[in-house]
Amino acid sequence: MHLRPAAVLAALSLTLLAATGCAAEVKGTATADPNATQEASDPTTTSRKAPASTANSKPATPTAPQQQQGKVKISTKKKATGLETCGVLKAADIEAATGGKSSADGGCIHTTTGPSAVITQIVTVPDILEQDGEKKQIEIGGNTAWQVAASKEDCQVTVMLTDDPAAITSAFSVSVLAIDDLDTCATALKLATEGFNRIPNA
Repeated sequence: MHLRPAAVLAALSLTLLAATGCAAEVKGTATADPNATQEASDPTTTSRKAPASTANSKPATPTAPQQQQGKVKISTKKKATGLETCGVLKAADIEAATGGKSSADGGCIHTTTGPSAVITQIVTVPDILEQDGEKKQIEIGGNTAWQVAASKEDCQVTVMLTDDPAAITSAFSVSVLAIDDLDTCATALKLATEGFNRIPNA
């Protein structure tokens, strides 16, 4: 068993007694370890010091969409409350953009055949920073938007509807996942623009 120097044991005993409030006589002589780093200590406190450096600490994630995604430009403020979350685009819109046949009339998820693809639409909270893929900031109707391409077959376009900090779902987003050959980013952009134009102005 490795024994610590007597000085360290004596110092540890004194610290434990001070921390617990116990009064006990400690016999022996404590000597300073010449290799030890000297630190100023307050014998009246038992709290530990915070680390001197927090350079490696992760900053708190901002909650507001504008802070998350950077500066947001809003030229056309859109209605962001009371919308049908998944009903902005209809089957006809999906079919016109993809050239395929949609299996649903409205709803969050449309699947198409000829070409085969899955299209998701939602009025949502923008979460661009959380997504993996190639990100590009664009504009739709004068409002800040983002295109995120996870791959050639998977692309999402999200457009801001408002910069009102009280709005919870402040963006409209369309994702296109293609099984067959389809320009997913061009399709997502077309559908996001169609949905943006359809949402009433605030």
